Amino acid sequence: MSYKLRKIILLGLILILYIPVSNAQSQKSLAGFAGYTDDGIATLFGFSYSFNDIKYDFLEASVYSGYLKERKTEYNVDVNVHSINLGYFKRIEPLSTLNGLVCTYIGIGGVLGSESINKGNNELPNGALITSKGGTIYGGFGAVQADLFISNRFHLLGRYTHFYHANSEVGKSKFMIGLGLKYVIF
Repeated sequence: MSYKLRKIILLGLILILYIPVSNAQSQKSLAGFAGYTDDGIATLFGFSYSFNDIKYDFLEASVYSGYLKERKTEYNVDVNVHSINLGYFKRIEPLSTLNGLVCTYIGIGGVLGSESINKGNNELPNGALITSKGGTIYGGFGAVQADLFISNRFHLLGRYTHFYHANSEVGKSKFMIGLGLKYVIF
């Protein structure tokens, strides 16, 4: 990479990080999370939109991916869950600071996705057969999210999300606890 290109990229990053947006009402953001789920790892990426100011309430569209091991039996079976989530989040005033340095939200929404058991293979290495089948899952979620102001554009996030999959073959309840980063788009 040339020196001139590095200089342009650095200048662009400085402008993005330090253009003030806190006095204006921010209505959009992007967020990404990585964390732990039932005996595995998970990611969640989302887009949020508010009709007023994203500091108080917002609608969220997100994509969740969970990679876990089902350990309720003597076999460790891989289970992959991928879903699209749509929800509404509202700020909890008693758990948030007035200046917006820390904001806490509670959210609720719907889930639609797919569940893959043992990568679609019905037979385990020891010859045992899996009778459960993966497929489409649906349900809802509830979440609590803490938002720590870092700069006008970036916020550090902590989140607990509890999913309920009404028609899951391997367990109706799943959770994700993770840390993330939010980028505010003005």
